[in-house]
Amino acid sequence: MKLLVTGASGFIGRNLLLRLPKDWQVVATYSSDGSFLDFIEEQDLNCVTPMRIDLSDGGSLAQVTDFFKSYDACVYLAANGDPAYSDEAPIEDLKSNTLALLNTVQNWTFGKFIYFSSGAVYDGLRGDVNPQSALAPCLPYAISKWAAERYMLHAQKSGKISVATGIRFFGAYGPYEPPRKIYGRLVRQFGISRNPKFTIRGNGQNLIDAMYIDDLTRAIMLLLDSAIQKTQTLDLYSGNGISIEVLVRQAAEIFQIEPQIEFVGSVPEFIEFQSNDATMVDEFNFHPEISLRDGLLKVYAWTKEQNA
Repeated sequence: MKLLVTGASGFIGRNLLLRLPKDWQVVATYSSDGSFLDFIEEQDLNCVTPMRIDLSDGGSLAQVTDFFKSYDACVYLAANGDPAYSDEAPIEDLKSNTLALLNTVQNWTFGKFIYFSSGAVYDGLRGDVNPQSALAPCLPYAISKWAAERYMLHAQKSGKISVATGIRFFGAYGPYEPPRKIYGRLVRQFGISRNPKFTIRGNGQNLIDAMYIDDLTRAIMLLLDSAIQKTQTLDLYSGNGISIEVLVRQAAEIFQIEPQIEFVGSVPEFIEFQSNDATMVDEFNFHPEISLRDGLLKVYAWTKEQNA
């Protein structure tokens, strides 16, 4: 398997690289993370060839040698990883989420292409959603992700991709997650520091539905190994959606601490929807297996090891 992983230096990318078979030929793109090369060396990832490139710069992609322009498969993870930032910088978000994807599929060719979109495309909807839902997002991050989905389908129609899969992903947590993310913050504050004070932006009633990273990488491997040759869009979620406030209180209970919660301000991405798409179950027999308790305790153990 000759595989391209874009955005490989990010949280999901690093965990995926650790799971990939050692006999695969993997090209891993990254843009500016200076620690990524050290990560590859420390983890002894001999099958991985790192490629530092700005995917939003079409000229840079055009200059890449022919060997690096064609792949059996791609897991496309490159993106602006902060939906809230898109509200402040929509042009930068559009470059990161849409222009980069468009450049990639215009300049290179792929067999199976797995694009990580986001459940954020359902922005503004309430209740049950799925890929058949009518979309009308207003958050710039959701707009750029939805546009990238459409450009991926155009590339498949144009012959640049053989089989295209759009994953509307609802989130994950685990080792290497950015420090600003809520699951790691809960572990560090309640588990490591034993600090009961926790600030929630907004009223805490917006929903979150994330899975532990090992479940996610298992799902990606199922998609890569599947014999299904069908272009489609599907939702990938844990099925255990809860409000932010409930998440904080459950984490406090897991770490046996009485939380002192402060609510401040508001959030640009207020989620009131949950997916009922059964594609991952019906077609790929995928069920998340790691509970919130076990996942947070895994993050706790990993964080302690890193601190040591």
